[in-house]
Amino acid sequence: MNLRSISLLACLIVSAPAATALQDEVKRSPLRVLLVAHDPESPQVSFPDMATERTQELYRERKGAFESLLRAHFENVRVVHGAEYSADLSDAADVTVFDARPARELDRSFSRPALMIGEASPRIGEPLGLKLDWL
Repeated sequence: MNLRSISLLACLIVSAPAATALQDEVKRSPLRVLLVAHDPESPQVSFPDMATERTQELYRERKGAFESLLRAHFENVRVVHGAEYSADLSDAADVTVFDARPARELDRSFSRPALMIGEASPRIGEPLGLKLDWL
């Protein structure tokens, strides 16, 4: 696992629409990616009492959108829902992409390469001692 591979993955996620349009021109990377995604049947919507129907709809669509993007650029993609995730799954991946929170907090010894998207970042990272909201 090198910094270039992590940087490529981060750029793909940030620029998803543009990256998807170019998928025919990109050779797929052998990087092993684990996506921890929202379950479309019961997504972990933040502040559900304030969420609109459109918010719920977008959360239900996230898994498919991220999975399609990752499979277009990486040969080995595994997808699990947040409730199914355990830290040992990250041992078999080069990088874990957290779009949903795991059912259990990660142990402070967790040290695998990971990207955390949106509101999952502080909820996963702060218990690990990361200062993600101090930017």
